[in-house]
Amino acid sequence: MKSRFLIWLSALALLVLLVVQYIFITETYQTKRQQFDARFGNLIRSGMIAFKEGEEGLAFDSVLYLLDNLAVDYLFLDPDSLEKSPVEAFQDILKGYHEPEEFLRAYIRESGANPDFTYHVVIRELYLVDLNLEQRVYPDTTGVHSPPAGALLAGSYTYERNFFRVTYDIYINFLNRSTLILKEMWLILALDVLTLLFVFFVFFITLRNLLLQKRLSEMKSDFINNMTHELKTPLSTISVASSSLGNKSIIQQENRVAELSEVIRKQNRHLSELIDRILDIHIWERDQVKLKPVMVDPEAWIRELADAFLINQEKNGTQIDLQVAKTSPKVIMDEVHLSTVINNLLSNAVKYGNRPCRISIGLTEQEGTMIITVTDNGPGIRKEELKHIFEKFYRGEQSRERVVRGLGLGLYYVKKIVEAHEGNVTTRSTPGQGTQFIIQIPVENGSAAG
Repeated sequence: MKSRFLIWLSALALLVLLVVQYIFITETYQTKRQQFDARFGNLIRSGMIAFKEGEEGLAFDSVLYLLDNLAVDYLFLDPDSLEKSPVEAFQDILKGYHEPEEFLRAYIRESGANPDFTYHVVIRELYLVDLNLEQRVYPDTTGVHSPPAGALLAGSYTYERNFFRVTYDIYINFLNRSTLILKEMWLILALDVLTLLFVFFVFFITLRNLLLQKRLSEMKSDFINNMTHELKTPLSTISVASSSLGNKSIIQQENRVAELSEVIRKQNRHLSELIDRILDIHIWERDQVKLKPVMVDPEAWIRELADAFLINQEKNGTQIDLQVAKTSPKVIMDEVHLSTVINNLLSNAVKYGNRPCRISIGLTEQEGTMIITVTDNGPGIRKEELKHIFEKFYRGEQSRERVVRGLGLGLYYVKKIVEAHEGNVTTRSTPGQGTQFIIQIPVENGSAAG
């Protein structure tokens, strides 16, 4: 419960951090945008002032002349016969006057900036005046054309001639404003992203370690329960047998005494083996496994192992199919440890296999590597369990469902011994079709080594 609370608390803290970072970036962007608008707004307004001070002349006079003639047309012609409204026609002529736009582009470049922008003319008021000085007002023209969102006002102008009076605004819309602002913010954005990545990485590592520690704790509890059961079984047997030996009627029966003594001896040996296995695990955690390599005939070795194992499995009908390919006549390896490895795999095949249990053992050598395979006809191992089966104290679902005795150390031992031989062990399994263990160990040729 405590770990789950810490996970949710950490996730909430990350969410708050994301919100705070979003607000910070948004506020920073808005501040940068305001600075951009203030800078370039002042720049284009000063540019238009500079243009007006040295402008126009005949060029703009011709524009006003065109507008005056256009006003006459709208005064004396039927407006319904014209294709455009007065404001649209006036706006087209004013926008066709490109000198202000070209001047602004040059003016902005001279200031050291080079943003891309569009030029817009928006008429706010338009009055047409006839010869009798009667004004025709076009209030419906106001706002017909509005500037793009975010466009900056460059200037407002009013011109009056013989037949019209017009008031219009000039707007500049910077197309790459967001790109320029984000370029200015690159360091802030980079630091923000790196900070978030670092925080998420730390959260991920912490969460992974927390879940791993929880899982190890559960495995440790499972191990202690199994170990208690494993140790109690021989101890209980020894206790019962010892008590029986104290019975005077049994003491007089030599066969019975010998039988109980043999039970005590076997259970005592079993208890010693369990304790040695646990002590071995403790030693492996502190030091590497100490191997005692000797020269071994691999084919004779594997056949002897298979035959010895079958002798103890006569009652349950276990069958072993041994397939041996051509191998080196002598190889150097730790015979005792590797024999225990193979026996562990064979024992697991019997424990978890179907009845009757059929096991296939393969032995071959390829390019200086001895390959041993042990395949059973059991129910198989689920995919999500395969990556854990070589972990210390781990016991899969099959072992728990079948109440199979064990400490969860057998395959851990297999992996440690194979790795001590500089080899590797892998597993293939299909649920319902059995499991195969593949051991690959680089071997020295015994004759060459000698």
